[in-house]
Amino acid sequence: MSFEDKGHRPHAIHTGEVPRNPINYGPEALNVTLTTWGPQDNIFPVMYDALVANWGEFPSHTFDSDWRYDQAHLDGRLALLEHRTGWNKLTRVQQDYVESAFAGKTLPQVLEGIKLHFTIDGCSRAFTHQNVRTRIGAAFMQHGGRDNDWRHRAWTMPETIRRACVAMEETDELHALDQDHCIIDWEPIDRHLDKTPAFDGYNYSDSTGHRNPTLRAAIEHYLQEGRELYAALVDAGIPWQDARRLLTMGTQTYIHDIYDYLSFKGMLANRLEHIMDWEHNCVAQLMVREVRMKCPPLMSKYLMSHSDASKSAKFAGLESWPPDMKYDPNFPCECGHTKANHDYDGDYRHECSVCVNEGRRCSSFKAKDPLPRTHRSEQNPFFILAPDAMAGGPIAWISTNGTYPKSMRVR
Repeated sequence: MSFEDKGHRPHAIHTGEVPRNPINYGPEALNVTLTTWGPQDNIFPVMYDALVANWGEFPSHTFDSDWRYDQAHLDGRLALLEHRTGWNKLTRVQQDYVESAFAGKTLPQVLEGIKLHFTIDGCSRAFTHQNVRTRIGAAFMQHGGRDNDWRHRAWTMPETIRRACVAMEETDELHALDQDHCIIDWEPIDRHLDKTPAFDGYNYSDSTGHRNPTLRAAIEHYLQEGRELYAALVDAGIPWQDARRLLTMGTQTYIHDIYDYLSFKGMLANRLEHIMDWEHNCVAQLMVREVRMKCPPLMSKYLMSHSDASKSAKFAGLESWPPDMKYDPNFPCECGHTKANHDYDGDYRHECSVCVNEGRRCSSFKAKDPLPRTHRSEQNPFFILAPDAMAGGPIAWISTNGTYPKSMRVR
């Protein structure tokens, strides 16, 4: 069998063009679209018939049932979905049985029959490297770096680096927004900037009065130099597939994701945890938003993180990152004993009962993280999709310092 092209789109060719240097910050460039899902026709009766296959002498045939029109309370869009998906062919008992599959309370195989197709644009190569790790029940088609000229592709600046740039510029922005940066020692950055060759952007003076570029200017210069070298190699005849190795992992791309529902739910259970990579976490939140906007309510009802499903901090035991504090991680007291040991007469301000029995004093509960953490909270200033945005409103992000806002925590 011979292979040949079958009418693909034209390549992105920019030979001879001076590279642009667009930079986006955090999740501002992310665009996630649920392009289609299905099968939509009769999906819920078909799922029910398969779920009850273990019982009865003959196959169940609810997909042949008559429509019921008792859904007048629903809005027009939802009523159409209820009709198309066959939800209103099922009795309340049958609907509950189908929901049990989404809730993880019965055999899950029927969920593999639902497919969801997403287009994710404005994401970095760092994200796509993680995104394609789902191997079972998922497929991916990605923008090609060996088939297109990438000299003009935008670059994503992570929030930690943006905040470091702002801190060096000595503005009031971080303080005004109650944002922390994670720099604990400026000397390595200053040392690098000291030996950075002259270019436009010299507007920072170190302690000796020496004029250096700002961190932001140095990053912009670094990216522009890399783009121009990439473009020069391509224009000289180096193929795109080899020249791309000079590009950074922050270079933006796009990718098409296809999941069966069971795989999708499992992926989100991990990626909706805020200790995950912030960009993948943001994409996961936007995926849930799309399903809420475009699918029947049942399809998004059980899409949540492991922690949200259990109402507890499920990842607090991992040493790499401190917990996001959305849920109480139940750290022990500084004395080494639990919160319950400080509550034996209903008052957390009371002395620790174990310490009292051991002849020691611990007058109040003071939580202490017992694990050595590789990173600090401010090294992961994750983003939370605003509730109105999650409900279908305009995209808006709530920035954090690596812990869930106190007003939004679950107790």
